[in-house]
Amino acid sequence: MVFACVVTLVAVEARAEEPEFAPSAALQALLSAPGEGGEPLVGSEAIAYFEDLPAQAKELFDAAASAGMLGDPNQLAEILDLRLSAGKVELLMRDNCALCHTDPGAQDAETLFTSDPEANGSPPHLNLSEVVNDVHFRRGLSCAGCHGGDPDDDMMADEIYERWPEAPQRHEDRTWIPEFCSRCHADPTFMRRFNPGLPTDQYAKYRESRHGMRLLGEGDSKAAQCVSCHGVHGIRGPKSPRSLVHPQNVPYTCGGCHGDAEYMRGYTTLDGEPLPTDQLAAYEGSVHGRALLVGGDLGAPACNDCHGNHAAIPPDVSSVAEVCRTCHAGNGELFDGSKHKDAFEANGWPECATCHGNHAVVETDDSMLSEDSSPLCYECHREHAEYNPDCVRTARYFHASITSLARESHELGELVHVLAEKGLDADPLASTVQELDDYLRQLRSRIHTFEKSEFDEVEGPGRAAAEKGRQLVAEADAEYRFRRNGLFVSLGFMLLLVLAIYFKITSFFDRFLSSGNHGFSNSYSFS
Repeated sequence: MVFACVVTLVAVEARAEEPEFAPSAALQALLSAPGEGGEPLVGSEAIAYFEDLPAQAKELFDAAASAGMLGDPNQLAEILDLRLSAGKVELLMRDNCALCHTDPGAQDAETLFTSDPEANGSPPHLNLSEVVNDVHFRRGLSCAGCHGGDPDDDMMADEIYERWPEAPQRHEDRTWIPEFCSRCHADPTFMRRFNPGLPTDQYAKYRESRHGMRLLGEGDSKAAQCVSCHGVHGIRGPKSPRSLVHPQNVPYTCGGCHGDAEYMRGYTTLDGEPLPTDQLAAYEGSVHGRALLVGGDLGAPACNDCHGNHAAIPPDVSSVAEVCRTCHAGNGELFDGSKHKDAFEANGWPECATCHGNHAVVETDDSMLSEDSSPLCYECHREHAEYNPDCVRTARYFHASITSLARESHELGELVHVLAEKGLDADPLASTVQELDDYLRQLRSRIHTFEKSEFDEVEGPGRAAAEKGRQLVAEADAEYRFRRNGLFVSLGFMLLLVLAIYFKITSFFDRFLSSGNHGFSNSYSFS
């Protein structure tokens, strides 16, 4: 308590020692400037925010107002309405480039930073709210970091004009962007100052990507480059939910181009077929898409997990399996030892995708092995293995064995609840059902060996677990019958005992009443 009081006293004294801020006439004029209706342009909430800022931050506003870089009350109101932290205030108010471009009196709509670009007729990338949250801005690399010049200058330097292509050229020909960004991002010495863990080989990878070859090799400015995926002034790190490259946003970032049939018109796959544009819709309905976009599982794969990031390229037949094995390594190892491995390589079929698909990967279930509900195995076998009836027989055996054990697991699982409701110990059966389910999971993976002998190595113990479960149910049923019969015997015995006591008492009273000696005297009178 004494310590708390001392801390409070020190804090109070510190605030008391802080010199009181007195705004200059220029800043005071901006803070109190009236609007068209006579009310102050800078609202009361903005004033309250300003008053709560540290004195150092207030002095930066004052200095900017005195220097003329903060010259419009609307400009001041917009900056205050951002409710920036003291650190961001310092970054913004020390940058004359940003201050000048937030002044509606000095800029036209095409160059004005504003929190509402649509209302002010400004381009979307000039959103001031995005600028102050950009990862470069937060690291101190504001306008001059990319555009050149000096943030302390009050006029634009010639370097800025020389550094950038003319507007029409830079908008129509985007080949300059990757090299421009790589001036920093491909320089390990420079990047070490800001983020030592960030790779600096992105540009080298991009040059070898399908996008890079299109843009840099063929001059196709429709091909994706840095700003296509990362944005312009509102760039955020991949962990930010608002980042264009956050895992849950990647499908929509990629789909912005690849899901647009008109934009992708004329592009073809490696075999010359028109490039499909239904990938995003297919992915959204896939098991991967639902896990990531609906379930929020950030470990589920998005576009870049299979196609790559800066080195994005369509996986060819030989690499599809390796992409899938990043997560499904066990099934890949089982497939490697199978006869299908040789068949797939001989026919040039992509592993995994041939049976499971690519963008529209559905959740697997046992019906995929069924001859009645899915032609997956049987059409292929009829076409490519018509002289080997073992192929069809093996698929049928897999399906029959798995569905049989799955049915037993379900039935035994239901009986766990029945036993518990009867007051019996259901834990042994629940443990056995869990064991059976483990074998079922292994069996569903073992089908990737396509070998009955390897399948049976797990199917046998699974059958034993099912038999053990049935035996536990039988024992529990016998125990229940024993308890029930014992209860009936006990109830019968107690009933006989009650009857015996009843007859004994009845007999006693009969003899007592018949003797005439009731043990009471009638000579008493009450008067």
